[in-house]
Amino acid sequence: MRDSLHIPEEDLIQYALGTLKDTQLSTLTAHISLCNACRDELALIMVDLAAYATVQPQSEVPAGARDRLMSRLTSGSTATSKFVKMRNKSRIYIMSKSFQHWLDTPMPLRILSGALAAALVFMVYDDLAHIHQIRQLQPELNRIESETAQLQELRNFLQGNHAQQVSMHEKPSLIKAPEGHVLYSATSGKLVFTASNMPAPPQGKAYELWVLPVKGSPVPAGMFTPDLQGSAAVIFPQIPVNLEASGFGVTVEDAAGSPVPTSAIVLSGQ
Repeated sequence: MRDSLHIPEEDLIQYALGTLKDTQLSTLTAHISLCNACRDELALIMVDLAAYATVQPQSEVPAGARDRLMSRLTSGSTATSKFVKMRNKSRIYIMSKSFQHWLDTPMPLRILSGALAAALVFMVYDDLAHIHQIRQLQPELNRIESETAQLQELRNFLQGNHAQQVSMHEKPSLIKAPEGHVLYSATSGKLVFTASNMPAPPQGKAYELWVLPVKGSPVPAGMFTPDLQGSAAVIFPQIPVNLEASGFGVTVEDAAGSPVPTSAIVLSGQ
């Protein structure tokens, strides 16, 4: 190998032509797979071979030509072969060498540096844009995190075993509603009425009990005035016998009584 590092050009030509022995072929293949310089040189040789083959007329190889070519390749001579001279004059080789020479100049480095700088600027700009978007979304993210924490705290509280549970209802009124109860027999005409929680009537007024018959007008069944506790009673008032009642009512009337109701019914029942 050239300088003990690269494959000589003659060996690469034989490699491209496929004339190497199996042992040499495996060794060179292993080296070419690891060496970029030899791999590039081999590519140029194969391109030149293809270009050379396209411009040569199709004819049979003269007898002994292949042996003479192999003899020249294996002779170890350092003189430039006719093939190498032809390759050096080919446009493809000249262009490839010119491109390689251009790569060895500072210009490609400047171009690559400029491209890398532009890419870096683009990446920084893109990162700044994403950072700006994240900052705009940060208040919303904070709100969501806060609500999530509150929901988790509420869940833990509801599932806890040390919380006191109390059911609340409307506070009962200290003033009880007035009410009355009637026990009546139509066949005997007897009636017993009791009242409780009755407010005191206005001055000069009293409560009057009425029997509401199935047919006809209300029949008066007695006057009453509650005591200080709001209790009162009417026992066995004068009521016609066999008077069928559909209900009973209480109104506020003059203290002397009234033959017909003159105010709205304050208690009623059927």
